[in-house]
Amino acid sequence: MKRVLALLLLCSTTLSAALPGAESLAKLITKQFDTNSDSILDAGEWQTGIADSFSKLDANGDGLIKPEESENLKGDIAEESGDIAAVLIVALIQQVLAALDSDGDKAVSRKEYDELSLTIFTRLDADKTNSLTLAELSELPVKLIAK
Repeated sequence: MKRVLALLLLCSTTLSAALPGAESLAKLITKQFDTNSDSILDAGEWQTGIADSFSKLDANGDGLIKPEESENLKGDIAEESGDIAAVLIVALIQQVLAALDSDGDKAVSRKEYDELSLTIFTRLDADKTNSLTLAELSELPVKLIAK
């Protein structure tokens, strides 16, 4: 599966358009992280947002994010984006979390989460402006899957 997605990424300029929910996820991240309301995330907003979001994702507070914990986000997301979008966005969040799980234990520790946040920002910052646009953020699932 990863090889197929990587091949599609190389052959397509906008694979994110083929991933339903990618733009909705990007809008949700922007809304949560964009403290100056300019619709662009700078590196500081990204780091602060990433740090704050770990606690929200770690629903049971055990220091690990497990895939099932992201299901708790569906209600909040559905209120904002609708039920169908919530299902798609949570599925994308689960893909992102799986990509962060560097030791393969089916859980993301705070260390794994923090270590990869800068790498993810750099990978998404295609134009090297030290900021992320909505279009760049929409590439999040693709760039993590195709790593």
